[in-house]
This record gives sequence, C-alpha cells and structure tokens, in this order.
Amino acid sequence: MLIVENIDRLSRQGAKAATQLVWALNEAGVDVATFHDGYCYKAGNNGDMMELFSVIIKAQLAFEESDKKSRRTKASWDKRFEAIADGTQKRPIPHTPTWINRVDGKYVLDEHRAKVLNEIYDLYINGMGVHRIVTLLNDRDEPVWNQFKGRTKNGWFYSYIYRLLTKRTVLGEYVTNNGRTLATDFYPQAISAEKFNQAQATLSMRKSNQKRSKNQNRNLLTQLVFCEQCGGGAHFEHTTDTVQTYKKVSGEVVNYRRKTYRRLRCDRSRRKHSCDNPTILNYDVVEKTVLDELLPRLVDQQTESQKLAELREKLAELGRQKDASQARLDNIIDAIADGGGKALVERATALESEVEKQSQTIKDLQKQLAVETAKPSSDDDMVLVESLRAELVSEDDDIRIYARGRVNIALRRLLHRIEITAYHTFIVWSTEDAWWRFDEDGALLDGEQIWRAA
Repeated sequence: MLIVENIDRLSRQGAKAATQLVWALNEAGVDVATFHDGYCYKAGNNGDMMELFSVIIKAQLAFEESDKKSRRTKASWDKRFEAIADGTQKRPIPHTPTWINRVDGKYVLDEHRAKVLNEIYDLYINGMGVHRIVTLLNDRDEPVWNQFKGRTKNGWFYSYIYRLLTKRTVLGEYVTNNGRTLATDFYPQAISAEKFNQAQATLSMRKSNQKRSKNQNRNLLTQLVFCEQCGGGAHFEHTTDTVQTYKKVSGEVVNYRRKTYRRLRCDRSRRKHSCDNPTILNYDVVEKTVLDELLPRLVDQQTESQKLAELREKLAELGRQKDASQARLDNIIDAIADGGGKALVERATALESEVEKQSQTIKDLQKQLAVETAKPSSDDDMVLVESLRAELVSEDDDIRIYARGRVNIALRRLLHRIEITAYHTFIVWSTEDAWWRFDEDGALLDGEQIWRAA
C-alpha cells in the first residue's frame, strides 16, 4: 500500500496525470490511500464508476488548490523582491544570514560571528584548505551557526565553509536563487570587497579541495607538472623509509627495507595508457631547481598577468560597442518622437535588447577583473615564497603544511606549467612564451627562450 497526504502529492501535472498514476499503481497490485480523507483506492476495484469520478474530481480540486497556493507564494515573493530592490522592505524575510541578528527592526552584525567569518576568509586566502579550516574550528569547539539546535552537535562541515566563501551575502548583497542581485546593501557588510575578491581568486586557483592525509602538501608543485608528450598530469610518488616483512615458501622470514624517495613521472605512462614517456624525475631536484634557480630569474618579469591585460582589452572594446549601440538607439528614439513608423519601433526594441546584453556582459567582465586584480603581484608572491622557505621543511606538521600550502598557491600564480620531456629533462614555463630547460640533475641547459607559433 502507498499512503500519500493527498492525491496531488502523486503528480503536479493535473487531474489526468494523477488519475492515470493511481490506475497504474492499482494495475500493479498496489493500493493507494489518501491520508487527508482516509480513503483507500484498492487494486481490485476496477469496476466502481463512483470511485473513478471521485479520483478525477479530487485530483482536479487538489491541483487547483495547489496551483492557487503556488501563485500566491510567487506573488508574495515578487512583492518582497520589488520592495528589496527599491529599498522599502522593512519586515523581516526568511533565511537571514547566520552571522546577522535583527535588533529593534534593523539588521546588525553578530560581532563574534563576523570575526570568525573574517578569520575563515583570511585562513583560506593565506593557503589553508577548507578541510583544514573545518578541522581547526571543530578542534577548538567553535559553536556551529545553525538555526536548528538538533544539528549543532554535528560540528562544522566542508560544504558550509565553501558556501560562506562563495556567497555574496557576506558583502551585504541580496541575491536571488537564480543569481539576480536585487540590492547591494540590504544587509550589513561583513567582508570587504577586496577580501572577497582575494578569496575568489584563491578559489579559482584550487580546482579541488580534497581531504589529504597527515603528510599533506608534500608536493609543492601540485597542479603545475604535466607530460610534454601527451599533455596529461604528472604522478607524484612518495615512499618512506619503512621495513616490510614477508615469508618465503621455505618459511624463512625476511625483512626488506624500502628507501625513501619522491618522484615525478607521467601518470598515463605509469599506467601504460596512451603514453610511453620514460622519464622519471627526482621530485626534490625539481622543487629545488624551481625555488633556487628559476624564481630569481623572474624578478624582472612583467607583473601584470596576460589574463588581466586581456580582460582590460575586452572591457574597453565592449564599452566602445555599447556606446555605439546606445548612440544608435538614441537616434532612433528621436526619430520615433518625430513620427517614425513601425519599422523604427522594431529596430529600437532590438537595439534595447542588444544594449542590455552588452551591459550584462560588461558587468560580468568587471567582476572577473576585480577578482583578477585582487590577486597578489608576482613581486608579492616571490617575497612570500622567500619568507616561507625555512618553514617548508619545518619539523612541526602544522607549520610545514600551512607554509607549503601558501607557497603552492603562490607558485601557481607565478608559473604557467612544468613539463616532463621524454629525454630526461624538464621545462619550466613562466608564461605561455618564456621557458627554461633543465636536465634531470637541475642543471640549466637553455636560457630563457621566446617561442612564437609560426
């Protein structure tokens, strides 16, 4: 037996769909009971005409009632959204951010939670991963921000921290579920625009935030090393100085000591999948070469990134096109005012749509530019790397993990990629054009080269 609150719970598509579903369930031998009226549509009652009409009528009435409630709810929210947009919304609305309180009819920041929120942003911007932040908050028993008391015992979660780092509500904005910004100052601002943009820049550098083991951040070059031959990612292999015990067929017990080494090689070649690049590099040599040999050569490199320059160029061109479209629209509107025909009205409508699209594209690019501008310059990154060199090999796990995480983010901003060649060498690209080639021992083979596509 299937028990539902009402017939409309079975389908939102009207009486016909709900009735057909009841019949289909009955045909399959399933009784259907509705809780609100205590009625049961039994699988064996195929010939009861009154029951047939009853199902249809109840389903239609339930559908109409549900549709009426839906339209009322939508109208209520549309009215709220309109009031939020024009600044006249005074009554509290559902789902107030958990770091904001309502005092004497006004929204105010919760001082402690706003402080914790800024701490979360600072930790993430400075290289600490989301899982590590979750662990830190749970370890110190930081109270959970949850309106449902029963859930506060579960502690902090990865998904919640991620939402805090991405929701524009922290800037004070009110954004609908479909991404439409209704107000830029509806709530008190908890995070500065600069800090928010820095967090988005850091997020864009991290393709994933997977939980790592205790020896996390061992690979300082994560997401930087690739195979030159197939373009696939590199595999970082790390074995420690351990003793393995096994028993021979004769019963003799043998202890085998594994050496400690860290290596880089093409992951596809390692798995014998679509690549036969034979090169296996000593990871420590590559890391030392990047830190000691390459970074000093980047001191005089242009600090503005190529992406930043491209965004500025796109914005300038789009601004020019929008101004031209607006000028044409203004001329057409003047012509319509002087008695223009239907064709001019249609052209004006099309141009209005075009100007609106161009304005939205410009707004999106401006957000991207703000995020890109918030990234530290290459000079800042190199100073950061140099200041943390000693902590990269600290005996303290927390210090070492934190330092290596920050340096990894900085290196991914400074370098374009590192390629493992099939000739026991590796190439470090600082940009898409400039590169240096080193042998497997870290000796420089070629100086800075400029490559141009023919």
